[in-house]
Amino acid sequence: MYAIIHNIEPFDSTIGTEIKFTWQGNQVYKVRCIIKENATGETIYDHINDSMKQSFIIPANSGLINGGYYIAYITVFDVNDIESSMQGIGTPFYCLSTPTFRISVEESDILKSSTCRVGLNYYQAENEPLNSFRITLYTYQKTELQSSGNIYDTSDMSYTITGLENAKQYYLRATGKTLHNKILDTGYILLTVSYQIAQIFSPLELNNKSEHGCIEIKSNIVSSVGIPEKDVIYIDNEYVDLRENSVTYDVGFRTEGNFTKVFVFYEPKQNSKIIHLEDGKNFTVDIFYRKGSFSDSNGEKALFELNANSSGLNYVLFSNYIDTPNETQQFALCVNRIGSYYDLIVMHVNKK
Repeated sequence: MYAIIHNIEPFDSTIGTEIKFTWQGNQVYKVRCIIKENATGETIYDHINDSMKQSFIIPANSGLINGGYYIAYITVFDVNDIESSMQGIGTPFYCLSTPTFRISVEESDILKSSTCRVGLNYYQAENEPLNSFRITLYTYQKTELQSSGNIYDTSDMSYTITGLENAKQYYLRATGKTLHNKILDTGYILLTVSYQIAQIFSPLELNNKSEHGCIEIKSNIVSSVGIPEKDVIYIDNEYVDLRENSVTYDVGFRTEGNFTKVFVFYEPKQNSKIIHLEDGKNFTVDIFYRKGSFSDSNGEKALFELNANSSGLNYVLFSNYIDTPNETQQFALCVNRIGSYYDLIVMHVNKK
């Protein structure tokens, strides 16, 4: 009778590991572990531990070397010091340096947008490839909210999380598996979301002028005149068709500093640039309309992509996913800028 060795996950030889096994004979009093180099059959490690457990601790710096491929054998001794049979075929395993596995967001980072593109960094000294990874967003109570699912294409190790609510805390966690089945886990990383909520409609300010028998009304509305690229085509005497045209606003329309701007429209061209903003100096913003089925969109959805450039530095942001409007709806796209940060929110509003 011989012990059945469980699968041995790759481990760092400078740390060691615990090898577990199953034994169905008499009570175990001692455990022997023999480790041989796979290519040559040379015995690298042979040691006996006094233990009644069905496991064996390989200590750090046991003579094993990271990058090596080994075969493990286990025997047990009973109370009479009788040793069990050795396995005919041992259990193979790798020794590999502990990889670097972390995400671009750090503990207690403050996110200033409802959307965040999360990157993943992986490095392993012996060049063991990453087989798959998964990025998951949790509530503060650690209930799963959003997940990338298992991603096997590691050429782009990033994922966009959306729908982050202002003044809330979340946990972010990345897990993965290497080519030789080493399990990786960043653990739960606490995030705090803090951004200024865009106010789409500005309230009117009323001032009672009793001495004149009237009411003064003030608002934040500023008149602006648009210059079309070519003759404008009107739809139902209410909408302007800009699918093959454009309108430029350069009077009464500011893009310097902090701002909130709302654009209302319907049926934009897929993958087209629908909005361009600039301050005439070193700041430009382009917004594109995208539509399709994405890994986390639960079917076909629409979204908007913002590309900002300030003094040569690029910034990319995605809006929330949203269903394509029906015949009675249109998009209302809110662009909010606070300092160097943007927020992009899209919703449905009814046509008049």
